[in-house]
Amino acid sequence: MKKALLQACAVCVGATGAYAGGLDRSGQGVNILFEEGSVVQFRLGYANPDVSGEQNGVDSGNIANSFWTPHLAYKHSFTDQLDFAIIYDEPYGADVEYPSNYPLSQNPLAGFGGRTDVLRAKADVDAITALVRYKFDGGFSAIGGIRAQRAKATVAVPVVAGYEFESGSEVDFGYVVGVAWERPDIAARVALTYNSKITHDFDSTESINRRPPPVPAPLVTSETETEVVTPQSVNLDFQTGVAPKTLLFGSIRWVDWPQTVLAPPVYTAAAQQNLVDYADDTFTYTLGLGYKFTEEFSGAISAGYETSSGSAVSNLGPTDGFWSLGVGGTYTFEQAQISGGIRYTDIGDATTTTGGQFSGNSAWSVGLQLTYTLN
Repeated sequence: MKKALLQACAVCVGATGAYAGGLDRSGQGVNILFEEGSVVQFRLGYANPDVSGEQNGVDSGNIANSFWTPHLAYKHSFTDQLDFAIIYDEPYGADVEYPSNYPLSQNPLAGFGGRTDVLRAKADVDAITALVRYKFDGGFSAIGGIRAQRAKATVAVPVVAGYEFESGSEVDFGYVVGVAWERPDIAARVALTYNSKITHDFDSTESINRRPPPVPAPLVTSETETEVVTPQSVNLDFQTGVAPKTLLFGSIRWVDWPQTVLAPPVYTAAAQQNLVDYADDTFTYTLGLGYKFTEEFSGAISAGYETSSGSAVSNLGPTDGFWSLGVGGTYTFEQAQISGGIRYTDIGDATTTTGGQFSGNSAWSVGLQLTYTLN
């Protein structure tokens, strides 16, 4: 199979701005390690989700803002057995904002001079991952590496006495380990990788209106320390030729979301619950087919599915599972491959912990990828 066919499959799955469970965005793939020779790769995805619901008869409107998912990678072959890659991506993120008339945007102390805001959350996480791959006989190889990850977040929950949380920007480290097997004559490959959890200890600022009496309600600000974990995950990626010019590919991704808990001390004391937590882990499945139409052009289609849990979810992420359909293509000329893709995602209905009902939601995402061979 030519590289163009593999690129078409990759962009169909990975370049289209994933909208997956929890805060998941990039999928933390390592496919750059399997490119031939030394290459540089740039990918940019854009997702436009539409997530809306209602509580107590009040419509939320679309609470999910659109977002970009950049990816930059470089891979170098030191020897026939040893490869190195470095990857920049944004593995997790969130950007939601409710209207001012939504019940959870109402500060009960507003009549006593309490702060006016809306229910909102924004989380930015980016990472640089350095990987090595060593090839053994028989098509087997071992993968290992280190990930440096930076995170920061802001959250406002007006219904809890005008509460607001803002973290500092924190850099912490995790690791990646994995194994792979290949059989090039039939374009077969199976890769299993484990991404460790990463623990961030934020220096954070929490502010909340003091409950009356006395009146008016003053704003009290506290400097606190807050721990949050981005979860461990496992990726299983596979592909094989099934007919001339035809490639079957797919993946399974497991993410241990119950590891992710945001429990700032001021908020938990006031609300008697965590600010963010998850009851269930997620499994995300992808299956697709790629076809080489000409020496220059290859295309691919893919379907995705993420299991729904049926558990109540946070108002800051009111979705539960999804299914998706995507299409991608790659045009090759000289040492470059240009790929593009588009995906439609049907986002699963969800009930929030406060009784909000979210249904009929979806997302469109597009992506563009450029891969250039250096030798």
